[in-house]
Amino acid sequence: MIKNKISILVIDDENDICEMVSEILKDEGYKTEIANNFDEAVHTIQNENISLILTDIWMNNNTKAGLEVLSWSKEYNSSIPVIMMSGHGNIETAMIAAKTGAFDFIEKPFKSERLLFLVEKALNDRNLKIKISEFEAKENERMELVGKSIAIKNIKSQLNKLSISNSRVLITGPSGSGKELIARWIHKKSHRDAFPFIIASCATLSPERVEQVLFGWSDVSNIKNINNSNLGLFEQANHGTLFFDEICDLPLQTQGKIVQAIQDQSFYKIGSNKKVHVDVRIVSASNKDLLKSVESGELREDLFYRLSVVPIELPALNKRVDDINDLIEYFLRILTKDLSSFKLNLSSETRAIFQIYDWPGNVRQLKNILEWLIIMYGNQKDFLIKPLHLPPEILGYKPAIKNDSNLSELELSLKDARKVFEADYLKKQLIRFKGNIARTSTFVGMDRSALHRKIKELKININEYN
Repeated sequence: MIKNKISILVIDDENDICEMVSEILKDEGYKTEIANNFDEAVHTIQNENISLILTDIWMNNNTKAGLEVLSWSKEYNSSIPVIMMSGHGNIETAMIAAKTGAFDFIEKPFKSERLLFLVEKALNDRNLKIKISEFEAKENERMELVGKSIAIKNIKSQLNKLSISNSRVLITGPSGSGKELIARWIHKKSHRDAFPFIIASCATLSPERVEQVLFGWSDVSNIKNINNSNLGLFEQANHGTLFFDEICDLPLQTQGKIVQAIQDQSFYKIGSNKKVHVDVRIVSASNKDLLKSVESGELREDLFYRLSVVPIELPALNKRVDDINDLIEYFLRILTKDLSSFKLNLSSETRAIFQIYDWPGNVRQLKNILEWLIIMYGNQKDFLIKPLHLPPEILGYKPAIKNDSNLSELELSLKDARKVFEADYLKKQLIRFKGNIARTSTFVGMDRSALHRKIKELKININEYN
């Protein structure tokens, strides 16, 4: 805390008291401002960067003048802590001040040590609240569900309806598609958001200790862990949300116990015969075809039906190409704040490559690629990312053109090489626009009838892209 950058407003109708308190604070390195009435206080708060207010309660024959300052300042800027001072202190006045939002109350005459202690405590509390507020704002920004595609619009509509309920939700989708983001979004928008969001990473849980981790153990048990806590994840998530990530990776025996715990909202700790009751919302996720997992015996049928009260299917990124530009802008914005002073710009050619790339790692891979680009090129103002700047995993090292005989372009005539290139180019544009001839013809600059003839000439099956 740099004290000479902290400005404290002292309010009292007796100027001598203002000067005395001001000198105490200045000796500690703080900057101070003085006001003798409500109007002066309001003017100073509006025009100076005030970090803390010290105000008398009884001023200019008004027994509630300080409370009026307190009430106004909380309306104007609730992050400024207010310490009330009074030579006519009583419990009733202190309680009114506390209810109105005062940080603390100090009676005159006071010792300078007591005043400085309260000032430092109030400023530390203010800094902590600001950091928490900034963290929450950052977290909220990172939890944004980005996209305008039909699939994402449908998912958003579902989430708005189910987040306020207690329904169990089962999220499916390929790795990196954003299943944990959806689970956190559900929790954040629910009435449980003041309580914990706990993740059970099923794939990383040791089969030997999975039940201890989930259900905990009795105090008399010989089992110990690094935190010396016997609380399992179910208890840790009490009144909040427990997210089972990759639910199929749990042992079948444990799946049976989870069925019982979900049904009764109760369970036994390991080594105990006393039931523990909890109130937990369950959200689960998997990147597998769960019906096939049930058929193969990997997932219990009764657990599947209990978890999938509300199923949500997240599409792969290459199935929601319309969202890629929005995701690029979103990630560039939040990553630039963390990693760089300058925002990158992507050329139209680069964006086209991003739209036709298959994205096996889905949204997570897109974010990682953009993070890599910011690290590599984000130290230059208005830097334009062209295809040559992209990492090898996007461009690859394969020859650009191959024909059915597996010959490179150097072994083809100009006419045949052009056909191979045109076929490859049009196939990628059809993928990009999901077989929409009107949009493809507009982008490539070719009349629609001419494009139909070219597709027929190159023997491209348009039905594969619808």
